[in-house]
Amino acid sequence: MPNEKENLEGLKAQARFLGATDAAIIPAHSLKVEDRFAEMCAAPTRCASYGLAPGCPPHAIKPAIFREQLAGYRYILVFKIDAPIADLMNERRLTIAREIHRIAATLERAAASRGWAQARGLAAGSCKELFCGAEASCAVLANQLPCLRPDVARPSLSAMGVDFAALAQSVGWRFGRIDPATAPEQSTDSEPAMGLMGLMAGLVLLA
Repeated sequence: MPNEKENLEGLKAQARFLGATDAAIIPAHSLKVEDRFAEMCAAPTRCASYGLAPGCPPHAIKPAIFREQLAGYRYILVFKIDAPIADLMNERRLTIAREIHRIAATLERAAASRGWAQARGLAAGSCKELFCGAEASCAVLANQLPCLRPDVARPSLSAMGVDFAALAQSVGWRFGRIDPATAPEQSTDSEPAMGLMGLMAGLVLLA
């Protein structure tokens, strides 16, 4: 592919133009994918979106299969939106997650137009909760109909087993988990969580 470096830099710049706080390119083989992250959607406390969308467990591609698919990709464009941790613990997170999906979907199309024919976006959060919350059920799962929001809805990062913390660390993005039982007073690194910034991320696989 001619001017590959410029091509990739152009995608990073577009991510920031679309609203991402930052974007980076990493080798596809460096993405950590573990079964346990997908399993967390079901246990010990089942996610409210479990089973409700094609991009969420148990319908999403299993991590073991996703790990095999990664061998067919060369790079990953990963991007984030920084937000106060307090916003990530309340309804504001839905607005941020919708933006992550929108950016991932837009970058997927942009990458395809730049020659990355197999570009594939993933994003944080369940598409059912984010885009079809008012629907009784998912049109795809319940009625075998086309997705109602194919322009923006993308599979969940967690459902595919992506290690979010490792992903953030690999590109130098500070990431700290918050214990829901004590947030916003306490974070896992014992710093006060109030006022701290967190992040939400998405990515695009590039073959």
